[in-house]
Amino acid sequence: MDAVAQWLRRWNALSGRARAAIGAALVLAALASTVIGIVTHPARDALFSSPLYPAQLAEVEEQLAAWNEPFTPSDRNVVVATGRRSALLLRLALAGVPHDHIPDSSEALAGIGVLTPQSVVEEQARVGLAGDIERALRGMRGIRDARVIIAPERRAAFADESATPATASVRVRTLNGMQIDAKEARGIRRFVAASVPGLSAQRVTLLDDGGNAFESANESGVAAGARLQQMLQGALDRAFGAGSTIVRVVEERDPATRSVSTLTRTPFGAGALRESSASERYRTGKMGYDRSSAKRTRGVAQRRVRESVPAGALRRRDVAVLVDARRVADIAAIRALVRAAAGIDARRGDRLVVEALPFAQQRDAAHDGWWLAYGAIVPLLPTLVVAIVGLVVLRAMRAPLRWALRAMMRAVRARPRADALGGYAPNALRGALRDEPPHTAAAMMSALPASTVAAVLELYPPEERAAILRNMARTRSPLVPSAEEFF
Repeated sequence: MDAVAQWLRRWNALSGRARAAIGAALVLAALASTVIGIVTHPARDALFSSPLYPAQLAEVEEQLAAWNEPFTPSDRNVVVATGRRSALLLRLALAGVPHDHIPDSSEALAGIGVLTPQSVVEEQARVGLAGDIERALRGMRGIRDARVIIAPERRAAFADESATPATASVRVRTLNGMQIDAKEARGIRRFVAASVPGLSAQRVTLLDDGGNAFESANESGVAAGARLQQMLQGALDRAFGAGSTIVRVVEERDPATRSVSTLTRTPFGAGALRESSASERYRTGKMGYDRSSAKRTRGVAQRRVRESVPAGALRRRDVAVLVDARRVADIAAIRALVRAAAGIDARRGDRLVVEALPFAQQRDAAHDGWWLAYGAIVPLLPTLVVAIVGLVVLRAMRAPLRWALRAMMRAVRARPRADALGGYAPNALRGALRDEPPHTAAAMMSALPASTVAAVLELYPPEERAAILRNMARTRSPLVPSAEEFF
C-alpha cells in the first residue's frame, strides 16, 4: 500500500502536460497491441453459407473431428479458419458430406390442418414415406445415398379405363469400391415394396448412379465389365493408395443366341444293346447234324435335352493392371489379388497382365528469387504496416514525449530535494527555489508543512506566487488537457 500511495503522490505531482503525454502513450500502446492481435490472429468464418439441419450438423462435426480439423460449433453451423474454408468445403463435397436434407413423415405432415384438401394430405404423406425409405436405405452397407420416387395406385374412374398399379423407382449411390449383388438388390426391392401399400417387388425399379438397372447390369457384358473394373480399381486404391494403379478390363462375349440339343441313349439293364449266338452239333448214332442260332435285342432309353444360350455369354476376359513403380513394389501380391478377384480362368483363355511402370509426375513450376521473396514478404506485411505506423506516431510525438520524460525526471529529482529542504528556514528555501519554474517549486512545496509553504510564498512576487498556487491547487488534472495548456 505504501508503494501505491507513493506512486499516486508522484503521479499527482506531475503536471497536466506530462500526464497527458503519458496517457496518450499508453493509449497508443494499447491500440497498437490490439491491432497487432487482430491482424496476427487468423480470421474465422462460418463454413456454410446457409444454416444446416441438426442431422447435417452432426454429420459435418463427426467428419471434421475424424479429420482432426479445428472448428467451433455454432448455431446450425460450424466456424473454421477463413483460409481453410475452401479446402474443407471441397473435401466434404468429395466425401459426400453432408447429405441432402430429407423430410420424414413427421416433418412432411407438420403443416397439415383440418381444412387441408385430401389430395394435399396424400401427396405430403407420400413425400414423407419416400423420405423415411431414403433414410433407411442410407444406413445399409455400401450405400452412400438413395432417392425414392413413389407413383401411387390409380383406380379406374370410368368403365373404359383400366386401373394403374403402384410403382416405385429407387436410385442408389454406392461407396467407392462397393457394389450391390443380386441378393442385396432383391432385398432392397422387397424392403421398398413392404413399405408402400399395394406395391409389389416386381414393380420396383432399382438403378445405380449411372442410370443402369441392376438386373440388366448382370446380363449386359459392358455393364458387367465396367462393374468389375470399378470393383478392382476401388480395391487396389484402398490397399495401395489412390493413383498408384490403373485397371482396365476387356471382355469378349458371344453376341448371338445359340440353341444346343443333346440326345442320349442308354440300354435297360446291363449288357450290350444287341447280342447273337450260334451253335452246331453232330449226332453219331443216326448220323445227323444240328445247327441253331439266336439273336437278342435289348430295349433302348433315349433322352433329348435342348438348351438355349442367350446372347452375352462370356467367352474370354482380359485384365491389365499398370502399377506405379515409384509407389508399389509388391507386384506378386497385386497379381494374386487381381487373379482371385477377377476370376481368371486359363482354360477359358483369360489373360492377366501386371506391369510396373513409372507414372508421369506433374512437375512444379520453377520459381525465381522474386517469387520466393514475394512469398516471404506477404505474410509479414500486416506486422510491417503496424510497425511503420507506430514509428510515424512516435516520430510525430517526439517533442511531447521528450518533454514528458524531462518533467518526470525533474519531479523525481525534486522529491529528495524537497525532503532535504524541510528543515530549513523560509529565506533559505526561497533562495534554493530561486531558479526553479513554478510547477517544480509547487511540486517540492507540496511535501512541506503548510506553515512553511505559506511563509515561503510570502517571499515570492505576486505573479510567481499565483502560478505556484495554481499548480499546487490542481490535485487532479484531466487526461487530455486543453489545447491552450498543451501547446
